[in-house]
Amino acid sequence: MQLRLLKLRNFRSFEAAETRLGPGLTVIFGDNGAGKTSLLEAAQYCLCGRSLRTTREEEMVMKGAGFMRLEAEVHGGGAMYSRAVRLGSGKAVNVYAGGGPAWLEPGSVMTFSPDDLPLVKGAPAGRRRFLDEAIARRRPGYRRLALDYQKIISQRNGFLKRARAGMVPLSDISPWDRLLAASALGIYFARRDYCRQLAPHFSSAWAGLAGKEAAVDLKYLSQLEQAAAAADPEREVLQMLRARWSLDMERSSTGAGAHRDEMEILLAGEPVRRFGSQGEQRLAVLALLLAVRSLVLEEAGPPPLLLLDDVLSELDSMRRRRLMGILAAAGQALITAADRGLFLEEELAGVDVLEVAGGTVRGAQAGLKERCQVTNSDLQMKHPRRVPIA
Repeated sequence: MQLRLLKLRNFRSFEAAETRLGPGLTVIFGDNGAGKTSLLEAAQYCLCGRSLRTTREEEMVMKGAGFMRLEAEVHGGGAMYSRAVRLGSGKAVNVYAGGGPAWLEPGSVMTFSPDDLPLVKGAPAGRRRFLDEAIARRRPGYRRLALDYQKIISQRNGFLKRARAGMVPLSDISPWDRLLAASALGIYFARRDYCRQLAPHFSSAWAGLAGKEAAVDLKYLSQLEQAAAAADPEREVLQMLRARWSLDMERSSTGAGAHRDEMEILLAGEPVRRFGSQGEQRLAVLALLLAVRSLVLEEAGPPPLLLLDDVLSELDSMRRRRLMGILAAAGQALITAADRGLFLEEELAGVDVLEVAGGTVRGAQAGLKERCQVTNSDLQMKHPRRVPIA
């Protein structure tokens, strides 16, 4: 999938702007606050209905404007189609898909921003969510399994509260245990297998960024590991849950299951989240992003659009050079930077360059002058569809 044209109207600081994008790497320069991140946000939201900055869509509407509108031309599946997204203050989102899907799958656009560092150094829940979203893109039925599991946990916890209050006998929890055991094992095996497949791609991505092989690894840690290796895994999980009945009732919380699992990112055998430097943690997030992309390509999936915001500021010069080399061969990617001095001139000579300033977008190299312009036109949306944001 490639994004060929992007138009913005009343989006953040952009009253009206548009730019054409090439199939390779585009570097977006601009001062802090100029709108570089907003341009990436507009691309992601127009395609996927997600923002890399907020869950409150109304924040994207320019202050004082009653609506925002995004338009795009997309090349995918051997065809070119246009799409438009309009959001009015306090109103539902209108989408004209132009022959494509209402929203592209989230994995069609992969993003990095400084806010993604908690993926490595934050709580395990973020890494579980990362795994679940990645698996769901490969196995559509997995999303339902994960949602059902969360419902089972919630309902079991509710039962534990009632049992603690003496409203129901604790032994009646057995049906919930059977549901939990089956779902938890399904999630465990899916996550474990995905980590095993992703691990060599992660090691390769890290080596490519660091310039040398290193003892990095991904490990999936779970309370269910021993039970899953047994001849009757479900029976083992049921015994594990039964052994915790009294403790779970006391805490009104389920203490065993896939919701307690963790994906550990290791460097030289130590967790990067605890012992890695800020630069190593950022490198780990980047390596994860590139590893997921590499696995998608290995399975003959369409290459995702990469959106990288302020990715270079915590990397040393050699790692910046290596990342630029990787991105130059990675298909379509957009990367923002405030400092042009982070790049060698020969690196910029082979890529498209945009400059963002004063709510405008313009090409900074010959060859892009005809591809970028500011416009005051307000094209009419044809055949809009009301589509909820996932």
